[in-house]
Amino acid sequence: MKHEIVIIGTEPPCPRCDYLTRMVRDIVEVMQLDVPVRHIAYTSNEALRIASESGLLPGTAKDVAKRVATEVDWDNIYALTDGPSPGHDQASCCGSAAQKWSPALDEALRPCQEKSGEAGIMMTPVLVIKGKRVHDGCVPDRVQVAEWIRDAFDVAPSSGSDEEVIEILGVGCQKCDMLHARVATVLTEMGIAEKVKLKKRSDPGYFAEKGVTMTPGLVINGQVVSMGRLPDSDQISQKLGEYLGLPKKAG
Repeated sequence: MKHEIVIIGTEPPCPRCDYLTRMVRDIVEVMQLDVPVRHIAYTSNEALRIASESGLLPGTAKDVAKRVATEVDWDNIYALTDGPSPGHDQASCCGSAAQKWSPALDEALRPCQEKSGEAGIMMTPVLVIKGKRVHDGCVPDRVQVAEWIRDAFDVAPSSGSDEEVIEILGVGCQKCDMLHARVATVLTEMGIAEKVKLKKRSDPGYFAEKGVTMTPGLVINGQVVSMGRLPDSDQISQKLGEYLGLPKKAG
């Protein structure tokens, strides 16, 4: 079985597929796993092979609705995916389809998920861990996804250590990457890079949980210290000193 995680969805990714992909990548980053995370199209030969192992065909909610009678409010679904982000008040420097996901979208498509087996469809989004299909048809709970990944890759539960943690919140644009690089440089210059965990967080759900309404966000030990801007090195070292009790960057 492959030492990887695969999300099967539409191409380009729809809100649900993109959200699940970013959630999984975020969990892998937090767990510090060296595990590839790939998104593939449900129309690919690889997706067809995975579905066929369960006697199914890969497809979307619309494919389910075409095969079996399903009552779906498509106007509501289009409003949820085309309108303002319904689940989070997220303005972002690096917008993504994932920001259009909300629990309401999954609930609106629940009739299709419930009929997917009858329709013979492996319904997107699909989560495959180490070659095993573990979930399909909706975005699963983050805690459950983390448990599946932990079990599959034998990851021990967090020890709850007192190690300092700095997080960069963003879905991966140049501005977010610049902030990550700048913080890493400051940590190195201050001689504490080996004592601090620097993490990239890419799950929009986590952004909302932290109250970050505009990326990039800078979080130190759970405290949001900056959002929607790119602080300079002196400002970053000042925040480190303020929240970690560390000396300011020399010079």
